[in-house]
Amino acid sequence: MNFQLYNDNAGSIRTRDITTNSNNRIVLRRIKRNSKYDENNECLYIQNQHDDDGQDCLDYVPEGVNDMGWLGYFIGKNKNLINLYISAFTPSSSGSFEEVLEPFLLGVNNNRSITLLDFCSIDLLGGRVFTVMGPFFENCLSLSNLTINDCHLGEDGWRLLALAIGSIGSKILQKLSLGACNISDEGMVDIITSLSMHPNLQTLWLSGNRLSTKGCTAMATLLRCSATELRDLDLGENEIDDEGIDALVPVLNNCSHLQYLVFKNNSAISMRGWRCLATILESPNCSGLKNLHISGNNVDDEVVTTLTRALENNRTLTTLGIWDYGNPSNPSITDEGRKAISELLCDTSNANSTFLSNHTLNYLGGPVLSDANPLKPLLGLNLRDDKKEVSKIKILKVHNDINMTPFFEWEFKVLPLMIDWFEKASTIDMPEDLEPNIGPRKLSSIYQFVKGMPLLFVETHLKKELEDIKAKESQMEEKQQKLEEELLELEAEHQLIQEKKTVIMKQLSR
Repeated sequence: MNFQLYNDNAGSIRTRDITTNSNNRIVLRRIKRNSKYDENNECLYIQNQHDDDGQDCLDYVPEGVNDMGWLGYFIGKNKNLINLYISAFTPSSSGSFEEVLEPFLLGVNNNRSITLLDFCSIDLLGGRVFTVMGPFFENCLSLSNLTINDCHLGEDGWRLLALAIGSIGSKILQKLSLGACNISDEGMVDIITSLSMHPNLQTLWLSGNRLSTKGCTAMATLLRCSATELRDLDLGENEIDDEGIDALVPVLNNCSHLQYLVFKNNSAISMRGWRCLATILESPNCSGLKNLHISGNNVDDEVVTTLTRALENNRTLTTLGIWDYGNPSNPSITDEGRKAISELLCDTSNANSTFLSNHTLNYLGGPVLSDANPLKPLLGLNLRDDKKEVSKIKILKVHNDINMTPFFEWEFKVLPLMIDWFEKASTIDMPEDLEPNIGPRKLSSIYQFVKGMPLLFVETHLKKELEDIKAKESQMEEKQQKLEEELLELEAEHQLIQEKKTVIMKQLSR
């Protein structure tokens, strides 16, 4: 690319001399104008066809070497372009794909405003694209998001990609997405290692590759030894097995910043691996995790039961993706698995167990939950922000008559607490299918309390007498211990006297 030639002609060249496409001309004029007041100039899509008339967004359809060279030159001069999306395209006139792409990228190298660079379904020339764009990665200090999806990297392209990631000069890279690129486990190790240079990384999506045990070990090292605090980690559609899970879980158990974790479509993980992974849900140090996706792994009743047990005391996870859109029925999960989920969401054994149920989990993935499915209303209830409100609704929903006997251990304090509970419940916006009958239920509970009050009074009186007796027994034991100690002292003193007496008698006999 001859920059001097472009500089010499930039002021006089007309867009109609660059491209024959009217929509392309609009894009070139906007990019060249470089107006910070035109919000539509912030995103540019390079693709095979226009999405609209070019007025509301910038999308450019490449024609050949000349127009793409000029587009790259104008992008290099532009100071307001934020997002650049480059999708698969076929030049409509002069030059091969490589001949068209290279002068464009050389022009882009001069840009300093782009924050997101996205390659999608495009030939990356065996990774040489990253070599060509070396100056861009080193000098564009605003780049925070690099996305490469469904792209061919060739045999060694991942090495060039790893070098490019490590060379990003801004050190503000926050998101890296490498989806469906079929990168080997060895390649993933190099790429993950290069991320140690980026302490601000928050999102890492690596789905659709061949990441296995070595890659998981490198990931564990990254999470353990660097300042990186990942929030989103997608390892779906890889080749992770139980050994990979073993490498990751000890580190994930201490990732308090992790919020989103994906292991879907890793069919090599067995029950042993799922048991190990379930410990994350029990770890108090992994308290930030809100989303866990494991669909597409033939999840069965045993896996579901293991996960629900781990979630009994978890109050942060809102999404557990076990069903997916590709297999919404999932015959591996039977009534046994659905029952385990139902009991997790609403334990009906007694009111207190219902109160202690999980009121946080609200999504299981996929369109599996029909209106007739009993899990759907429970998950819907858990969407409410006020979890105390959720527990009250569940109790009113599954307990027609609240048994007051278990609460008698609180003695006479239970009555005002119970009345207050019902009064607060009366102010809740109830679901349409629930008739709470607050008044009758409150009267029934008061009746149970009054009916049980004589027994409660007797129990309270007997408990008081028992406490008094235990206190007297304790005092008597203390006195007995003191008397025994005094007796020991007297016996020791008597022994000394007898010894002295014996000595004196021996002396007198002489």
